[in-house]
Amino acid sequence: METAFSGIAELSLEDRAAWRELASQCSEGAPFVDEAWLSAWSDAFGPREPVLLCSRQDGRLVGLAALQTLQESWAGRKLTIAQSLTNTESCRFGFLASPGREDIQEALFRALIEAGRWDVIRLDHLPEGSTTLLAGLKAAAALGWRPAVGETFRSPWRPLSPPPVPWDHGLTRKFKSNLRNRERRLQALGAVSFEVVTAHGDQRRAVEVFYELEASGWKGERGTAIASRPNARALYDRLIERASCEMWIPLLSLSGRPAAAQLVRVQGRTMFMLKTAYHPDFHLYAPGQLLTARLIRYGIEHRMDALDFLAENMVWKSDWAPRLRPHYQLLLFSRSARARYAYWMGRGIREQVKRLPGATRFVRWLSRGTEPT
Repeated sequence: METAFSGIAELSLEDRAAWRELASQCSEGAPFVDEAWLSAWSDAFGPREPVLLCSRQDGRLVGLAALQTLQESWAGRKLTIAQSLTNTESCRFGFLASPGREDIQEALFRALIEAGRWDVIRLDHLPEGSTTLLAGLKAAAALGWRPAVGETFRSPWRPLSPPPVPWDHGLTRKFKSNLRNRERRLQALGAVSFEVVTAHGDQRRAVEVFYELEASGWKGERGTAIASRPNARALYDRLIERASCEMWIPLLSLSGRPAAAQLVRVQGRTMFMLKTAYHPDFHLYAPGQLLTARLIRYGIEHRMDALDFLAENMVWKSDWAPRLRPHYQLLLFSRSARARYAYWMGRGIREQVKRLPGATRFVRWLSRGTEPT
């Protein structure tokens, strides 16, 4: 097995096909680690120093890690960071490897560590049970790097059960009553329609509807709507354009006027809710929740197994009685003086200072950068 650095543009068609196959077999980073997403993300956000590490066996791609290089100042010292390709639009991560091949993930970490290019490796939002997290800890222990792990958030998801189990199984009586009441009140205003736009030719229209709805509310006022952020808009535009990326755009309308919309990515039998938006004129009717109820029923009809709400839990997500999946940040600190300093100033001191004799003098020494006397 050979492990080497590459660029996305340097990958062959066979490499890209193997990448898609690996992503379909490795669900822990879904839906943010396949070729369609990471190519679109890289084009949109343009990391200054992208890093693609590939493992091949007999010439075939069997493992892949997509990162970027950042320069940051920690505790007054400049550090070089190998960072996962994560941000507010990409909230889950993992390395890819052939199923059952933990050795490939460890080889990817070893190559990153032995390259000697980074003071810290930082991977955000690794889901519970992540083989990437376990492989990173094993490689760090073997090569003398110091690890630190912390929880980032607990991400909600809801399993979908086909009949005879009711689609709303597990929801509270109060929430189900609220859904019915809001549905009746909305229908009293006019004809309520629902559609899921899946055809690529029609999704250009549908995504523009989504952008307008999102910008009509508080996100538009605060400048955080996709339409206000050129990089984010470029990402979703590229995803819509890619034939290999299965996107659904559910729409809820009242008498032909859009009331709510969502951007949903589908991989395997899971629906991943990337974004949701509604027009503030309809907020009394909770159109986003009415749309989610329809999406769940639509997913069951199309043999989906789960709806993943992604990112951190919120009140409106909690209404759907989801299960929570913890996510973690993995930090690996090199043996360089800069990295050791950053570890002790940022994490190690909090964990160890109570155990050290002369602790106050030790902290002052680290702050001054001089030898203790």
